[in-house]
Amino acid sequence: MSEKHSVLLKEDKCEGCTNCVKNCPTKAIRIHQGKATIIEELCIDCAECIRTCEYHAKYAKTNDLNQLTNDQYRVALLAPSFYGQFAGDIKPQQIKKAVYELGFNEVWDVAYAAEATSKKTYQFLKNNSGTYISSSCPVVVRLISLLYPELIDNIVPFNSPVDLMADYVKKGLEKKSIDNYCITFFTPCPAKVTAVKNPLGRKDSSINKTIAVDKVYPQILKLIKTDGFSERSELQQKYQPYLGISWGQSGGENDILNREGIIDTLSVSGIRNIIDIFKEMSVGNIQGLRYLELVACPTGCVGGIFNVTNPYQAKVNIKNNHRDYERFVDQKTNNYDFRLKSKIEEENYQKLDKDFTKAMEKLELLEREIESLPGLDCAACGAPDCETFAADVINGLAQRSDCIFVLRDEIKRLADKLSLLTHEEPPVINNQKSGD
Repeated sequence: MSEKHSVLLKEDKCEGCTNCVKNCPTKAIRIHQGKATIIEELCIDCAECIRTCEYHAKYAKTNDLNQLTNDQYRVALLAPSFYGQFAGDIKPQQIKKAVYELGFNEVWDVAYAAEATSKKTYQFLKNNSGTYISSSCPVVVRLISLLYPELIDNIVPFNSPVDLMADYVKKGLEKKSIDNYCITFFTPCPAKVTAVKNPLGRKDSSINKTIAVDKVYPQILKLIKTDGFSERSELQQKYQPYLGISWGQSGGENDILNREGIIDTLSVSGIRNIIDIFKEMSVGNIQGLRYLELVACPTGCVGGIFNVTNPYQAKVNIKNNHRDYERFVDQKTNNYDFRLKSKIEEENYQKLDKDFTKAMEKLELLEREIESLPGLDCAACGAPDCETFAADVINGLAQRSDCIFVLRDEIKRLADKLSLLTHEEPPVINNQKSGD
């Protein structure tokens, strides 16, 4: 696995079709010699390349259940969206019992910390003016850090619910003097895997392993359908999820804030829609809002690529479960350490040059290079658009002839020269004739 990222390539399966290049929101992918490459500094692990690759050349790697050793004290963290994977007649209690049966000693709901986050956010908005962005989606936070650093101060300075829950559980284990433990999160998306390996706003994560939802779902469903529970699953359940389940779908976080009286909110899902919002925010065109709930996956976390159930069906399943839980869990927000340990920093990627003077020199070259290109943004060169291709040429990462239109013009010029040459006699013959 990459040290920084969870989205990876299978080069042997890549056909160089450029679908991933055209759909990457941060222009992190290139095609060279018929194979895709990922610029790590630009990747935000949004999984758009996985969604659009018809050849399955992009994938995301997580841990497996068999990587948990028998001597470890095992703790599972369940995301709110996890409950959306199961039909509405399957209750959270059954799902949690099945997770115990997989060999876990404790099972905790991230929805529990999500409710605490909603309470804390409400207090924060009451005490601070301005427009703020939820910090719960790691793709959104990384996108801001990379492309819209002017919006960093608009991010609510809180840990995400999954990190809050992991920190809370870790403290409890340490109080009980349990040393050999493994806190495992059943993740709906690769971005949360990356957030464990390479967190923003904190030094490290309290989560030890991440397992994709589709790796555990079949086993859990089988246990529920066959009622395959033993005495192990009769352990006392740790807190039933209440309103926090709604966080699993787009709009769920704002629904809770609306109940509390914060009504100037906006919920947006899908990475392209979020980019449109950020462009408008950057020029001051988004006004009259207090809070933006932004989730990169379509329809929210239920749309994560590791999930197995149609996201719209998952939203229905969450609503069916949500009807049973119409109040907050009785908990204190001071049980959690909300504040990020450090400020989220700008990801300082310079597409021309890190040296300012050299970058300015290259900028003039870039403008001339762009003018020489057709401006069609066809991606046939292996870059997402002509401007990015021009920058690659300036930086020596591509050749001008990689553009098929430039290559065509060069071939045409050569063909014209060859045509003229075929009608001209070689100089030596001309000299002989003049000598006669």
